[in-house]
Amino acid sequence: MQGTNSEATRQTHSAEPLRIAVLNDEHIERIHAESLRVLEEVGIVVHYPPARQLLQTHGARVDETYQQVHIPRQLVEVALQSAPRRVTVYGGHPAERDCHLYLDGSQYARTTTGLNWIIDYRAARRRPVTARDTVNWTRLIHKLPNIHIAGSLIDQEEASRSAEVRCLARMLHHTDKPFMFSAFSGEGMRWLWRMSQVVQGSGRLPRLMVLSSVNSPLTYGWGQCEAAMVSAELGIPVLFNSSAVAGVTAPVTLAGAVVQINAEMLAALTIIQLHRPGAPAVYAAHPMAFDMRAGMASISVAEVGLMSAACVQMGRHYGLPTASNGICTDTCTPDAMATLEKWASGYLPAMAGANLNGGAGSLACVGTVSLEQLVIDNDLYGHIFRQARGLIVDEETLAFETIARIGPGRDYLMDEHTLRHFREEFYFSSLANRLSAPAWEEAGSQDVLVRAHQAVEETLAQPETHFLSEEQSREIDNLLKAAEEALATLEMHI
Repeated sequence: MQGTNSEATRQTHSAEPLRIAVLNDEHIERIHAESLRVLEEVGIVVHYPPARQLLQTHGARVDETYQQVHIPRQLVEVALQSAPRRVTVYGGHPAERDCHLYLDGSQYARTTTGLNWIIDYRAARRRPVTARDTVNWTRLIHKLPNIHIAGSLIDQEEASRSAEVRCLARMLHHTDKPFMFSAFSGEGMRWLWRMSQVVQGSGRLPRLMVLSSVNSPLTYGWGQCEAAMVSAELGIPVLFNSSAVAGVTAPVTLAGAVVQINAEMLAALTIIQLHRPGAPAVYAAHPMAFDMRAGMASISVAEVGLMSAACVQMGRHYGLPTASNGICTDTCTPDAMATLEKWASGYLPAMAGANLNGGAGSLACVGTVSLEQLVIDNDLYGHIFRQARGLIVDEETLAFETIARIGPGRDYLMDEHTLRHFREEFYFSSLANRLSAPAWEEAGSQDVLVRAHQAVEETLAQPETHFLSEEQSREIDNLLKAAEEALATLEMHI
């Protein structure tokens, strides 16, 4: 009954989302104008021949010697007009797993994707991902309420060419949440699509999204571009991305880096939309900065949060669904610094309104995953999303009648107004320590990493839940065998 009341309250009262702006309207217009100027006057190298031919057919100037394309601004404007304002990726049959991305819509979190190294907490060391790790990763994602999309985790035990297909074949058994994969190749995307068709009902595709990255400065690689174009053909949403490093592969000034990032991403969007007008696409900038003292790229400094928020604002200016790299850290182990850096990098873009926020489970500049860090990040996103929802301010929540009824000197603890609202007003952390210092010591003085590890062990100790029928499992196995043979043959020819 309490759940029913809570749902009824949620339907009749809605908060005004809290939005943070790091750019004003004039800044946005100037960045847009300079981005168009970069594409038209400087151009971008596009290694995939069909993409160059496509752009040339539509009026772009192409230098085949250098594979460099100068994209007229009118082509970009056409692409922006044809890109859909709403993108949906479906879960299994329960509709509550579906993720609907659109301006000022719900906000979602995803894990990192495409990684193949993991921190083994029990041995306190970094090692290659195994097939069992992929299963455990998926099972844990399924249990975490604030992680909505399961990113791929690639094992290093078998052939790399079919790794993403092998990964999806395993993950499909252990969750009904949607998936996100990094782009490998166009042929790989076709096999992922075939597998998702096996498990999805009519009208509930796509089940997965793909991340396609432009290489900075101003270069769109063959495999990334091919995968994006094939995904557009199939109807798989493409998160078009740039991970430019301010000071190395982009200007050191934050505004200049955002200009180049925006130009690179608009080039990718233009190719996708010219290839298949109306293809689902998400604006997903992942800026980085260079630590001049350490000589290393950083994904977690405060400036990354600022650039990420600025990019989210650019995507929202275009009316597109937006995504950010989210909560990321340069730290190589799940420690206090990891949480601090994740907040610094991921808070601002989420508060700027990014529909999809990534990084969960990642460490080491998105080079390693940790199951314990994934549990901590689930909690971190719980806090961030609660703040992003903002406050509900209406007659019911202003609570004058309640204040008058309680009056001076009494408490609100058991009042009907408290019982009616406390579940949706507050986020309740599953990891937080709310004990007094003496009680905490008596309970074993556990820190958050110990509690996160206990949560991992408890989840993995439970019996496995399987989401495929025997017939679906056989179909997936047959598709995996066929994919491995086909991709191995393709690799030999390459």
